[in-house]
This record gives sequence, C-alpha cells and structure tokens, in this order.
Amino acid sequence: PQPPYLRVADALRQRLLGGEWLPGEALPGVISLAAEYGVGKSTVSRAVKLLAAEGRVYTVRGWGTFVSEDPPGS
Repeated sequence: PQPPYLRVADALRQRLLGGEWLPGEALPGVISLAAEYGVGKSTVSRAVKLLAAEGRVYTVRGWGTFVSEDPPGS
C-alpha cells in the first residue's frame, strides 16, 4: 500500500489540477489538512514538500503554502 503522505499528495494534486485553488491562492494550513485527511501534521508537511518539489506549490515561511503561478503542465 501507498504511504500516507503519498495518498495526501495525490489528493491535493487532484484538487490543484481540478482548479479548487487558483494560482497565488493559499492552501489550507497543515493542521486543517491533517484533520481533513485524518493524518499527522508531519504527513501533510511531507506531502506539501513533494508538491513543492514538483513546482505545484511554494511555501513562504510564516505565511503559508501557495499555488504556483506556472504549475507543471499548464
């Protein structure tokens, strides 16, 4: 089975691709996403780091995680 952080990353990726969040828009916070997916904060953090490595989101320390302006495949 897939590790939890990959499941969360896949779910967030689908939501991003579906246009739930627009470029420049902030994603919900780690605590909120952890509660939504029933996982720990570190699991969400790993998922977000994976999406950042893919260029889909970026994190501004102290401000949050935002949708990239030019995500891959756009």
